[in-house]
Parts: sequence; structure tokens; C-alpha cells
Amino acid sequence: MPHPASTSTVTRRLVLQASAALPALACASQGRETRPVPPPAPFTQHRFTSADGTSLSYFRQGDGPPLVWVHGALSLWSDWRDVAERLSPHFTNHVLERRGRGHSADAATYSLEREVEDVLALMKVAGQDAALFGHSYGAVLALEVARRAAPAKLLLYEPPLPITQPVSGPALAEFDRALAQEGPDAALVVFNRKVLLTPEAELEAFRQTPQWTRQVEMTPRFARELHALEALPLGLEAYREVRSPTLVLLGDRSTDVLLARPCRALAKTLENARLSILSGQGHVAHVTAPALLAREVSAFLRE
Repeated sequence: MPHPASTSTVTRRLVLQASAALPALACASQGRETRPVPPPAPFTQHRFTSADGTSLSYFRQGDGPPLVWVHGALSLWSDWRDVAERLSPHFTNHVLERRGRGHSADAATYSLEREVEDVLALMKVAGQDAALFGHSYGAVLALEVARRAAPAKLLLYEPPLPITQPVSGPALAEFDRALAQEGPDAALVVFNRKVLLTPEAELEAFRQTPQWTRQVEMTPRFARELHALEALPLGLEAYREVRSPTLVLLGDRSTDVLLARPCRALAKTLENARLSILSGQGHVAHVTAPALLAREVSAFLRE
């Protein structure tokens, strides 16, 4: 899910909406000479086959215990390159390229269950001791995976779960009409206005950016994900069976009903979970604070 509306400035809004990862800043130690640290080996692309026969792509980098990453909606695997790369000295990253994106194939019909099978298949490739990280819609997939096969550890960054009300509600019908009659640009406008409650000035500024163009291109796939979320039952009862050590990540600037309430409820519901607040962040800390997010992930995995 893209970053919800907040009281931030238009400039910050555009940064938060950006899907491309920011480059890391080099920092030299003061008062002593340091030898340059060699860059990690590049990500290498690999393929695997899901349960329904769909051929999918993932990107691998690093050394150490396996860690599987599942990105969210309106997003690409490369958006997570910066954060994952920071963990590569200690973990072997397996970053999924979700079906219908990039080099991953798609199927004629879609369901959330097919994507759960995709993640399960990649977890098998990664190994029995693999940890699992999911962001937004990818966090919903990760949570569903954990019900079926417990990962070594589970990290969930702001899954948009329907706690007391549907995720999109009546706005979904308006989104569908706009998509069918006016196209993906109009549908994405509806989503920002009616679900994210994005202020008009910020929305109009965002529509002038390359990130908006990229999200418009992904909106037809986004539509099927919104419908999958809408079909989920209200509440968290189905997830009580998840036993993996779990870290729930929440930005303190993320919207209350759509993200904060589900995160807080999930941390209380799961038997072996705790909540970690990302100070000054919203829904895309992998863009705005990759070093902070990488530290949170690494600390939890190395406990």
C-alpha cells in the first residue's frame, strides 16, 4: 500500500510516495584512517516454479541464514534493494519479484492463495531455517504463509488488515468504476482521495512525478489485490495459531485506522509477537530511512 496522508509538507509527501530506494550515504570515521569497505557482491537473479506452475523470479545476495523478502502493492523488488543490501554481510537475501511484475510470469486468474503459494515455494528454496519479511500487502501474504508453515522468524511491516471494517469499503466500487470507465490514472486518484485521504494539493503534486506514472502502470494489478484484501474476514482470530517469533513494525506517522490499529492489535493477538515503532516514519521507511529499518530487522533476527 502507498503511504497514507499525513500532516507533512508536500515535499515530504513526495519523498514518502517515491518507490525507488534512496542511495546509502557514505560516512567516514573521524580522527583515524579507515580502509575502504568493498561493496557487497551484486544481486543475482534466479527462478523457481510455484505450485500452479507459474515461473517466478527472485534476487539473491549475501551470506548467512536465509531471509525472504516480500514487497507490497504498487511496488517492485528493487524498492527493497537498499535495505536488503545492508543485511547482506550477515544474511542471505531472497527478494521475491511478485507475480505479474518484472521477470515473474502471471496466470489467467488471480487469488491471494496463489501468492501465498508463491512465497511458500520461495521459502522452500531458501531453506528450513529461513526468516520471512513482508511489507504492506506482502505482510498480509507473509502472515498467511506463517499459518501454513512457520518461518524461523516473522517480520511484518504495516499489514493493512480489516480489524473492525473493510480496508477499502464503499470506495472500492468507485475505484472499480473509475478503472473501467476512465482508466488507471482516475482509479488511483480515487484510491488516494477516498482510502488514503490524501490532501488535494499533495495529490496534484504527486501526479506530476515519475513515481505516479509507475504506480499508474501497476494499478490494474493493484485492483485485484484490493479485492483480495476486501474478501478477508474482519478481525485477527485466524492468526492466533501463528507461533513464530514475530516483530510488527509500525511508523509513528502512519494512518490510524488503515495501518496503526491493525499493527497494535496484531502485536497483542499473536502469542510470540512484539511491536516496534519507527520514529518519524510512515509506510515507506525502506525509502525514507533504510538504515533505520535495516537496523531494526538485523537486531531482531540476531537476537
